[in-house]
Amino acid sequence: MNETALRPRYKFSSQLSTDEIRERLKSALKDDNFNTFKLQYRSVSHHLIISFPAVHRHFWSPTLDVNMEKAMDGKTTVRLLMGPEASIWTMFMFFYTVGGLAVLAGLILGYSQLMLDKGTTWFFLIPAGISIILFFYLAALSGKTKARGQMQIMLDFVMNSVGERNLEEYKPGPGDLV
Repeated sequence: MNETALRPRYKFSSQLSTDEIRERLKSALKDDNFNTFKLQYRSVSHHLIISFPAVHRHFWSPTLDVNMEKAMDGKTTVRLLMGPEASIWTMFMFFYTVGGLAVLAGLILGYSQLMLDKGTTWFFLIPAGISIILFFYLAALSGKTKARGQMQIMLDFVMNSVGERNLEEYKPGPGDLV
């Protein structure tokens, strides 16, 4: 598992069709003997979003977005995106944006003051914005560490359900929609 990626991505190819993979996952999720952690799912378009039930969930609990698409060679490519709940991820993106805007505002306003010989008081926004970004990045890494066990449970569950073992971590390129 990549130590610095806040939302690790994995993919694998399968000979099964998208419908067969979806049905295998759904039946495994409904099987109490196989699904010992009572993982839940919701289906959104061509995605399955798997999460832990409220009993096992904590602030840092991950969700697993399973995206299945037919490849050109007839196989099915399954992409897995693991990360915090959407509301938690949105909160982090909000604070990253606030930090980035603080840095940008500090650069613009501080430079403007400097050019007008009015002092450089607005430059204080630059370290403040960087501090916000760094704080929330380190908090997210800490949360990922706390969720590592649940992340592994979800990955193992999907791989065992589908019957595949060739999981690879990847970084999406410009053509990837996940």
